[in-house]
Amino acid sequence: MFKSWNECVIVDLPDLDGVQIVWTPAEAARLLSEHWPVSYGSAYNTALNACTDAMLGTASEDQARQAFVAAAKEAKIKMMR
Repeated sequence: MFKSWNECVIVDLPDLDGVQIVWTPAEAARLLSEHWPVSYGSAYNTALNACTDAMLGTASEDQARQAFVAAAKEAKIKMMR
């Protein structure tokens, strides 16, 4: 089981019904790789790497969360939190 973030990230992805409440780097990595509206961009690549590294224990969960938020902003994804 992966460690949860202290604060979730809530995103509204176009190809999924309803908002997604993301608590872990694993959930974020899955959304980035399977449901993200774009698969390019420096923030996207950084987030995918940071989430994967956090899952492997070579980066902090906080770094992964910050990178995921940056990727959402880069892709102009609506965030509620």
